[in-house]
Amino acid sequence: MKYKRWCLIFLALVVLFICLNFLLWEVVTEDLLTSKHYAGGDLARMGYLARVKIPRENHVDLPRRHLEISDYAGQKIDVLTIGDSFSQGAGGGRNRYYQDYVASLSGVSVLNVGQYQGIDSITTVSIWCNNGYLDRLKPRYVLIEAAEKFSFGEFAQSIDFSKTLSEGQLDGYRAKGGAGQGPEVSFINTGNFKFILYNLLYPFSDHAFIGKVHTRSLKRNLFTTKEPSTLLFLKYKKFATVDQIEMLNRNLNMLSDKLAHKGIRLCFMPVVDKYNLYSEFIIDNPYPASDFFEELRKLPKRYIFVDTKKVLLDEVRRGEKDIFYADDTHWSWKASEAIFSKQLF
Repeated sequence: MKYKRWCLIFLALVVLFICLNFLLWEVVTEDLLTSKHYAGGDLARMGYLARVKIPRENHVDLPRRHLEISDYAGQKIDVLTIGDSFSQGAGGGRNRYYQDYVASLSGVSVLNVGQYQGIDSITTVSIWCNNGYLDRLKPRYVLIEAAEKFSFGEFAQSIDFSKTLSEGQLDGYRAKGGAGQGPEVSFINTGNFKFILYNLLYPFSDHAFIGKVHTRSLKRNLFTTKEPSTLLFLKYKKFATVDQIEMLNRNLNMLSDKLAHKGIRLCFMPVVDKYNLYSEFIIDNPYPASDFFEELRKLPKRYIFVDTKKVLLDEVRRGEKDIFYADDTHWSWKASEAIFSKQLF
């Protein structure tokens, strides 16, 4: 009889476990951890913060659109772009590609070429110069986009400007997969437990002690969510040094000179980090600030510098909301519109 009773207890616990996972999945975590309904931001997913997720559907309402490399069929190209997830529209939602604002506001044709794995963008563009790729496309501008946090790690290094790879060899470095795709998750998963644990711990720690996503209160409402004065962000792992910023700038100047021989202007657009942009509005901010843009502004440049921090900080200071998505590390269409209404081609 004892054996039978213990079997029934065990069976009841298994059923309860399955039912609780299924209930939590149906009510919260399926919507939070996947894009089955509408995609949301990476910070809400990583921090298990369902209350700040902003569901959004991709759509475009601009008069002109850019081309992806898979769409290119020999058309005239004015602006060639290369960059990380910001260049791949990873934030999602309305007009998720900044390239569409370049095309629409400047009236130019834009081709986006995705990054290659294992080759930084400066080296990639230099290779394009060397292997004749740019001679065929004949763009007037090449725009390199890079997230501020990662740009100095990639570009502040010794770069071989004589390196040559064929287009076929470059394709072997092509990044796989698309941006903004939700992970495959079953209804029984560790995220259900983490959702409960993290939300129990957030009142005692701004990153739930063990999480990567930090939450801090802002001095004003800068988002249109249920928590309009809450900032979600990732801490810097390290800050750029002055030497790194100077080396980055030298490499960009050298690439700019190389492109100038072909009649092409180089543009560099480092994307200001979300924390960097909003840090001055954080109440009792315990974390240090980045001076990446302030140091880079001082240096002599032979390329076009798209100062995203200056443009977007002006917008935030005058009270514009949702420059970045509240639940994401990526900016919204408002950032793209603000930047490329000022930076015309």
